[in-house]
Amino acid sequence: MGHSVKYRIGTILVSAGLLKQQQLDCALEEHMHTNERVGETLIRNGILSANDLTAPLLVQEHLGSIESAVKLAAGERQLFGQLLVQSGHISSEQLDQAIVEHQRTGELLGDVFKRFGVLSDQQLKGLLAFQQNQGSTHVSPLRLGELLVSTGRIAREQLEDALHKQKQSDKNIGEILLEAGYATPACIQHCVSLQKMLTKTVLAAILALGMGTEGHAGEMCTFSTQLQDSAMRAQYIAKVASETGNMVAYNTHSDNSVVSDASDDGSASSFFFGKSSAVKNQGDTTLDSFSKDCLGCHDGLQASDRKVNYKNTPGQKSHWSQGASEHPIGMNYASYAAMDPKSYKPAASFGSKMMFVNGRVGCTTCHDPLNPEKSHLAKSDYRSALCLTCHTK
Repeated sequence: MGHSVKYRIGTILVSAGLLKQQQLDCALEEHMHTNERVGETLIRNGILSANDLTAPLLVQEHLGSIESAVKLAAGERQLFGQLLVQSGHISSEQLDQAIVEHQRTGELLGDVFKRFGVLSDQQLKGLLAFQQNQGSTHVSPLRLGELLVSTGRIAREQLEDALHKQKQSDKNIGEILLEAGYATPACIQHCVSLQKMLTKTVLAAILALGMGTEGHAGEMCTFSTQLQDSAMRAQYIAKVASETGNMVAYNTHSDNSVVSDASDDGSASSFFFGKSSAVKNQGDTTLDSFSKDCLGCHDGLQASDRKVNYKNTPGQKSHWSQGASEHPIGMNYASYAAMDPKSYKPAASFGSKMMFVNGRVGCTTCHDPLNPEKSHLAKSDYRSALCLTCHTK
């Protein structure tokens, strides 16, 4: 069930909130020169202690398959929808919408998410298995007592004693450890928080493993699948309308014509997201909300990994960072075109559905989630037509 995904310890530490991406990047750069393990680099630099790494390393061992990952379940059993929200796969608002649909149709909540394209069958089965294991007595490195031991808060003997006492009591392990004086409230709280953070990582891993090997190979993305539902489609168009005040391009799409958007002749006018079509050069690195939505899923766990290659330095020649294959985003297009008219075409000449957010290049400049075809392109790239919309060569 599912496919194999190799989870590096740095990815687990960042996704669990134990490490900042910038700290990991610095450690990886050092690792290239010293050839020591990333964890060793982090410990040497005083960013993490050896105890901080113990639990994440134990989690890493179980993330090779769904069957192994679900055994990491610990803590009180949660509702299915709560697990999805905790994983970061959906928002609370999306859960509320699914619950309304569940109440309307009588379908199981998991089946609603499958119909909306939010979950595959393997992902659903994996989450249900994880939920089933929560609250059980199986051994997991994410159980509170095990986390207290692995992080050096209590000794193994103290945990064994507390577990023995628990058999004769209806109290939870945390209460018994506190009463015995083995742990402090701060220690308990720290490990409860750690349990939640690592659980989120495990849930995201189950979802990634449940995508199947074809999940990273160009299937229709989850969001585009959702937009095939008329209600979700209308909601997305309304969101764009609220940002633009100009729905010319979208209003010309009929339900039957959206499929051919990537191969049309580009007759529809391009338009700019934002309250005004005027170009704004804000001089910051803030991503637009639509690009954030894309990158929130394309994190290498829930969907194929896309690294942000942000730049906005018109007039300066620069190469793509670290050989990144992703097109840079964040550029104020009009500024680039003004500084280098030989390389860029003026925006006024565009005759495509490519969209700019406040005048800047974003994910939705080249990709249209309403187009269900492979890569969800805003227009065909036959003979580099997409690239030549902006570039002269």
